[in-house]
Parts: sequence; C-alpha cells; structure tokens
Amino acid sequence: MLLSYYLTIGRETIDIDLLARQLNTEKSNVELIMQEICELNLNDGFQMRFINLDDLDHQHMNYPGFQVEIDVQFGVMSDKFYVDIGVGDVVDPVLLEWPSFNYKDKPLFEDLISLEVYPVETIFAEKLETLISRGAANSRMKDYHDLLLLCRESRLIDKIRLKDNIIQTFQNRGTVFSIPVQFHSDELERMQILWSGHLRVLGAERVQALSLPEKIDIVINDLNQWLLAI
Repeated sequence: MLLSYYLTIGRETIDIDLLARQLNTEKSNVELIMQEICELNLNDGFQMRFINLDDLDHQHMNYPGFQVEIDVQFGVMSDKFYVDIGVGDVVDPVLLEWPSFNYKDKPLFEDLISLEVYPVETIFAEKLETLISRGAANSRMKDYHDLLLLCRESRLIDKIRLKDNIIQTFQNRGTVFSIPVQFHSDELERMQILWSGHLRVLGAERVQALSLPEKIDIVINDLNQWLLAI
C-alpha cells in the first residue's frame, strides 16, 4: 500500500504492513491492542470489527510477527482486510503527510493524516533481501515487479541511504549480500512459469502500460545492471 504512494505499481494489495516498536509483543497483548483499536469511535463513518489474530507465517519473513483479520463497514459497503505486524526489524522511519481520501468528491477526513512510514530505501532493501535470501524458492513475483519499477524511478531513491539500508537489513536478517543475482537454467524455467502467471493476473493492458518484460531473465538482468551501478 505504501509503495503505491511513492510510484504507480499497477497491482493491488489487501493487506497493510505495520512494524511493532516499543511494544510488548506477547500475542495476547497485541490481540488486546488491536481489539481496542477496532472499538475506537472516531466519528469518521467507519466501523471495524476485530475477527482474528494469527502468527505471521510468510515464507519471505525472517522475523516473527502477527496477522490480524478485520471486518470494516462504511455506509452500505463492507469488506475485510488484513494487517501484517512485523516484529524485530530495524527501521529509521520518515514522517509522511498522507492526503485525504475522497468519497463522492468530498474528503473523508478534515485534516491530513500524519504517519511514520518506511523510507522507500528500506522498502527496496527488504524486497532485495527477500529476493536474495529466498533465491529460486521465492514465489513472490511482486518482489521482482516492484524492484524493477523502483529501479526505473531512481529519482525516488537516495543511493547513499539505500546502501546503508541494504547493509543494515541484510545484517539484521543474517543474509549475505551478493550480486549479481544469478540462477541455474532449471531454476529460471520454474521462475518463468511464475512470472508468466503474474503477468496474466495483471492483464495485457497493465503489463504494456508498465512496460514489464515477458521474460524473467530480462527483469533479473535489469536489476543486476542497476545494482552494480550504485
């Protein structure tokens, strides 16, 4: 969700990623906090209902966390979403003034929303760490998708800060930083199947608008060339 603020990524997500800081991260305490948050009445038209809290079990996550399932209602509209809460990562957040969302051409909130968020360099570093640590076992083609688009929008990235974030993220997660990213031919064949599936889900019009290559090896080569140049 945050990445879509920085640039047009052309894909949707149904979860929100948060990082727990200065918080007792016992499961029972996190569950109580999320229940209390859902019960808050801010007179903004939203009604939220806590459903469940589970341990976060994503294969790309090398640190613990939780996933919260929440029902939300706004007027006659209802849906549910997930909040993924990470624990233990090292992040130097930046303050972001998030513009108000509009509903029927009117702002939902009176004021801007102030959030402490991940810098774009940290997002890049974490996705790169996932890509390298998981190797060919990484089924998340959105990591390749997002990194490629970030490389093309390098005006967003402070390369000195990016280097620091890469070092910090890889050290914190116990991963050796090694480029260029390389795979065996049989691994590339499996990854190509996943990448082709990712493109099909996006649809031809969106793939063309984003200029996404059909071949995963082209994506990997473009990433390597950009990384080797910083």
